[in-house]
Amino acid sequence: MNCIDHPQLKPEILEAASPAVGCGVPFMLSLRKSTQVLFFVLCWLATIPGLFGQSPDWQPVPKEDLALKDNPANPGSAAMILERRVSTDDEIRAQTEWMRIKILTEEGRDYADVEIPYLAKSTTIEDIRGRTVRSDGSVINFSGTVFDKTVLKYKRFRYEMKTFTLPGVEVGSIIEYAYTMRWKEKLPDYVRNPSRYSFQDGWTIPDTTWTIEQTLFTRHGVFSIRPVHGGQLAYARVRLPGVKPAQLQDGSMRLEVNNVAAIEKEADMPPESLLNSRVHFYYQVGFIGNYWNSMSRAKAERAEKFILPTRYLEQAANEITPPSDPPETRLRKLYARVQQIRYLSYETSRTEKEEKREHLAANKSAEDILRHGYAYSNEINFLFTALARAAGFDASIVEVVDRSSAVFEPQVLDTSQLNATVVRIYRNGKNLYFDPATRFCPFGLLPWFESETQGISWSKLGDVADVYPANPPSTLERTADLKLQPDGGLEGELEVVYTGQEALDKRLSAVDEDDAGRRKIIEDEINEWTPPGATIDLDSVTGWDDPEKPLRIKCHLHAARFAVLTQKRMLFPIAVFQMTRKNPLPYAHRVQPVYYRYGSDVLDKITISLPNAYRMEAVPAANDFKTSFAEFHAKRTSEANVVRLERHSTLDRYFFPLDLYGSLRQYFDQLRRSDAQKIVLRKTESAQAR
Repeated sequence: MNCIDHPQLKPEILEAASPAVGCGVPFMLSLRKSTQVLFFVLCWLATIPGLFGQSPDWQPVPKEDLALKDNPANPGSAAMILERRVSTDDEIRAQTEWMRIKILTEEGRDYADVEIPYLAKSTTIEDIRGRTVRSDGSVINFSGTVFDKTVLKYKRFRYEMKTFTLPGVEVGSIIEYAYTMRWKEKLPDYVRNPSRYSFQDGWTIPDTTWTIEQTLFTRHGVFSIRPVHGGQLAYARVRLPGVKPAQLQDGSMRLEVNNVAAIEKEADMPPESLLNSRVHFYYQVGFIGNYWNSMSRAKAERAEKFILPTRYLEQAANEITPPSDPPETRLRKLYARVQQIRYLSYETSRTEKEEKREHLAANKSAEDILRHGYAYSNEINFLFTALARAAGFDASIVEVVDRSSAVFEPQVLDTSQLNATVVRIYRNGKNLYFDPATRFCPFGLLPWFESETQGISWSKLGDVADVYPANPPSTLERTADLKLQPDGGLEGELEVVYTGQEALDKRLSAVDEDDAGRRKIIEDEINEWTPPGATIDLDSVTGWDDPEKPLRIKCHLHAARFAVLTQKRMLFPIAVFQMTRKNPLPYAHRVQPVYYRYGSDVLDKITISLPNAYRMEAVPAANDFKTSFAEFHAKRTSEANVVRLERHSTLDRYFFPLDLYGSLRQYFDQLRRSDAQKIVLRKTESAQAR
C-alpha cells in the first residue's frame, strides 16, 4: 500500500525534519492518506525546478533573444528555456529560482499559465514576480492576482498550488518569473552541530533536488547550494554521467549546464522521473556504511514492537483459521479477516469536529488494530504480517517504490523514495507477496504499481528486495449475442467480465463513487469500445465489493448503421469492439520507450445472427500472429445464418525500450489489419426480386 516514510532516527531523538517534505513524523506515524495523488504531489514538489526566492533585478534581454524565431537546437519547439537559475540556501532555509522562457508558437503561450505546488504545512511560497517582454522590447509587469488552489487536503496535511497568468503574452514574447520557497522548520541541530552528539548508526536527511531536464529545452542553467555550516552535505547523481557539481572555496556547490534537451512528451511514455537527470542532495548523520542494509535493519528493529505476535494475536489467528487448515487456506482466511478492518484511509475526509467527536484512539501495535477494528491503510499490512507470524509463517514488511511514479535509485541514499509497502511471506523456497491494505486487492495479487519494483525489507539481516511476484492473468472478456438488422443495425446482449488487475483498477477508480458514479464509469468505458453512435443500457453490475469475484457487467447494445448496405450486399467489420480504436503507435519514429501500466489479455466471443434476407458470401480466414512478447488469434466461422467471431490478444509485458519499438508497432499493425477485415453478406434472390 502507498505510504510516505521519513528519515530513520535514533531512539533518543523523537523526530527529524526532512527538508524535502518539511515535516517531522515519529517512525510509525506515516502520512495516513494512501492515495496515488499524494505521492504524485510529493514527487512533483521534488522535481519542480528550484522553488524561488528573492530574485535579483531583471537582467537585460539581449536583442538577439527578442528576435529569435525558433529553437535552432530543436526546430518547431513551442517554447524554450533561455535562462534558468536555481539557488538553495540551507542557512536561511530558502530556495530561489528565476526562469526566462521564449514563446515560439501559439501552443507555447500556455506557458504563461504558471502553477507552483507546495506542501502548506512545511513550506511557504513568497515574493512571486513576473513580467512579459514582447518582441519589440516593450515590458508588461505582472500585477495580477495570485490564486491559491487546494490540490489535496487530508487531516493536517494540505497540498496547495499558487497559480497566476503572465499578461500580454504573444508568439515571440519572452516571459520571466521568480519566487521563493521557504521551509518553515530549520534543519535539526544534530545536522548543524554533529560534534555535540554521539551516533551509534548513520542515516541521511534529504535536502533539495536539482532536476536538470525539463519538458522544454534549456539553453543555459546554473544551480547552486549553500549548505549549513558544519553539515555533511553529500549528493547522488541520476542519469548524469560525467557531470558533477563543483565545490567552491566557501563550501557551496555549483553546477552549470548548457543545451539540455527537452523531455519530449509522447503517449504511453514512462514517468518523467524515469527519464530525467537529477542531482539529489542530502545531509549525512553519523557513519554511513552500507546504507540500505542499515535502513533495512533499523526499520525491522523499530517495527518489531508494533508487529509483535502476542498471545492475543496467536489466539485470534487460531480462531480465524485453526492450525489444522492447510497453509494456503490459513493465509487466505487471515487475509480476508484483515480486509474486514475498517479502512479509515478510504473514508471521505471528515471535519476536525467530526474526528474529535468520534475520538478514535491511535493504534500503537498490531494488537490494537485488531482490538479497535480500524486502521489506516499501511497498518492493515502490519496486522496481516503480525497475524501471519502468529500463525507460524515467515512474514515481513517490504517497502518499495511505486513504479507509477518512479523507480528505485539505490545510489540516492534517501528512504523517502520508498512510498509503498507490501507483505512478503517466505514459503516452500519462494517469496509470496500480498497487499491487503489496498482495498479490493484479491488474495495472490499485487496492484500493478507495486509489482516488478524494488525496495528494502524490514529485516534484521538487512535486505534489498526485488518484488517480482507471479501475478495471475488479468483479463477483459467480452461475450456478445447480437442480431444484425435488415437496415444494417446491430442489437443484442453484451456481457463484460473483468478479472485480476483489470477488476482491481475499476474498483479502485470507483472507491469514492455512489451507484450512479459507478455506473457512469462502466458506461463510459463500454462506450469507448462500441461502434460509432451506439447506445448501451446497463442491466446489472455485480462484484463491486467482493475482490475474490470477477466484476461482471450485463447490458443491451444497440448500434444503428453498423453495416454498410449496397444494392445486393451488406458488409460489416469483424472487429465489433475495435471500430473506434485509434492506432496506439501511429508514428514510425519514437523518442521515448513505451510504458504501459501492465500487460493485457483481451478475449472477445461474439455471435451475430444474420437477417433472413441475406446469406453469407465471404468470411475472412483465421488470422494468427505471434512475437516473443505478444500474440493474437482471430477465428471466424459461420453456420446457417450465424457468424461466430473469436478474438484473443495477449501482451505479456509492459515496458518496451526503443530497440523493441519496431516489433511492437508491427504487432499492432498486424492486429489492426486483421480487425479491418470485413464479412460480406449477399441478398437472397427472393429478397432481390422484392
